[in-house]
Amino acid sequence: MNSGEKNPGFFFRQVMRDIWFTFLTHLSVQFLMLSTVLCFVAVSLLDVWSYWPFALLVVVIAPFYEWVTHKYTLHLPLKQEAGFIRRYQIRLHHGHHAEPERRDLQFAPASAIFLMFVQFYLSYALVAWLFGVNGWEAAFVPCLASLVYYLAYEWIHLAHHTSSYKPFTSWGRNMREAHMRHHFHNENFNWGITNGLGDKVLGTWKDIDDVPRSPNAKSIAGYQN
Repeated sequence: MNSGEKNPGFFFRQVMRDIWFTFLTHLSVQFLMLSTVLCFVAVSLLDVWSYWPFALLVVVIAPFYEWVTHKYTLHLPLKQEAGFIRRYQIRLHHGHHAEPERRDLQFAPASAIFLMFVQFYLSYALVAWLFGVNGWEAAFVPCLASLVYYLAYEWIHLAHHTSSYKPFTSWGRNMREAHMRHHFHNENFNWGITNGLGDKVLGTWKDIDDVPRSPNAKSIAGYQN
């Protein structure tokens, strides 16, 4: 090992390069980045930046959307019959619990991201119409905020699962520890990825001594690789 590799700064840069390379070369992230650029262009061409208060919806909703989606969509019982739905569930999340170290399973598939943002766009448009504005146009603003947020979500999730990465804030350390408890101690708690607000409000933020160890943390709904 040369002297540079013994330097903590050198090691940190290596870890960050690894995270960013994995992040930027994954198809789902590339799809998200392209969607973010296109959404930014749409907001600019339509000149709807004045609807920026609708972006605050994302700040309010995101912690609870993470909680609900993780608990009630990603952890749905695995379909027993072989076929497309079962394979998709495994790719979407069940496989990630069985093999949390696999990089390719740490990101949602691009198809799931596409469907999620169609849902977001229609929901935001409906809210905008309730406020008496053109929902088709105004919805692009919170959609842009959601895309930026979701890029951060995927990066943070990847960092949680990169053992060589050491969070340098107490928030980062707490969130990683909570996510590891979800994966390796009890899969029924600590649903948040980017923050623990949803868990704390809804009573599912648990320390390791608060709940018993679950035998199914790596085999949710009975799935085993």
